[in-house]
Amino acid sequence: MDMTTLRRRLVALGYQPAAEGMPFGAADREAILAALKDGPDYELDEHDIEDVADQLKVDPATVWAVWDVEASGTPFIDGRPTILFEPHRFSRATGHRFDASHPTISSRTWNRKLYPGSQIGRWQQLLEAVSLDVDAGFASASYGGFQILGENYEICGAISPWAFALQQSQTEADQLAAFLKFVEGRGLAAALRARDWAKFAAGYNGTAFALNAYDTRLAAAYAKRRAARAA
Repeated sequence: MDMTTLRRRLVALGYQPAAEGMPFGAADREAILAALKDGPDYELDEHDIEDVADQLKVDPATVWAVWDVEASGTPFIDGRPTILFEPHRFSRATGHRFDASHPTISSRTWNRKLYPGSQIGRWQQLLEAVSLDVDAGFASASYGGFQILGENYEICGAISPWAFALQQSQTEADQLAAFLKFVEGRGLAAALRARDWAKFAAGYNGTAFALNAYDTRLAAAYAKRRAARAA
């Protein structure tokens, strides 16, 4: 998708980006942020999680554990989905052509220092990336309570990275539905059933999952959920 197409879709949704042919600017940023501020309509409850757990043939605490770890159970902040922009993914998606000119959003290697501590900073990164390459920008961020990367849009049933970002901005239920499709599409259900957290984390978070101790954090979150249900 190019900027012209994105602007036309924003207009169709009722927003007012910059006119076609104009440089990416404040009007585009405001239109994108407004479009992605539609949720949440309601919060997930035990019944939603139990339904997905039944489909995956796992206990509900397993699904809750992923929810708790991926975004600390915070799917939306200030009305927009919680995100994490990944500069190394953007670099790879764009053939590294912005590494020199935009080093804070495009890095050939993973670098923890490039992650802003605030959501404001992360959204600024995403918008700057989108100004350079729409598809690569939206594909290089993870969204919502389950923090699924936009590059997985097809597995999650969206037609483009932008459509996936818009989908993730609607409700927590949309985020849960994407999680179900992602786990099934990536063949990770068996690892969840076995509670093989290292195998699941490798498929869900990538081969560098150990750097962030995803497997041990998932195991701890699961144990905490199980203990709470037993109390």
